[in-house]
Amino acid sequence: MKALDPIMSSATNTNKKNDLLTTVSVRLDKDNYLLWKSLVLPLIRGCKLDCYILGIKECLEPFVTASGKTHKTNPDYEEWIAQDQALLGG
Repeated sequence: MKALDPIMSSATNTNKKNDLLTTVSVRLDKDNYLLWKSLVLPLIRGCKLDCYILGIKECLEPFVTASGKTHKTNPDYEEWIAQDQALLGG
């Protein structure tokens, strides 16, 4: 499992409000989409989370089969969920 970058690590390792959301000072409204997009997309791409928005990184199976029939929790699934929810602001 690879390490998360500092923004994502703090967002996924605490119960605090998502750090991604607090780094953008402009809130999206009906009049400022282009400005908001110019601030948010580089942040999302910089955190390598654009694959979630584009649907490139598919959701992993929550369990993996080990030793033939034994189901074990998939640790990569937990990382996928954490990053997906961090992007959503969860």
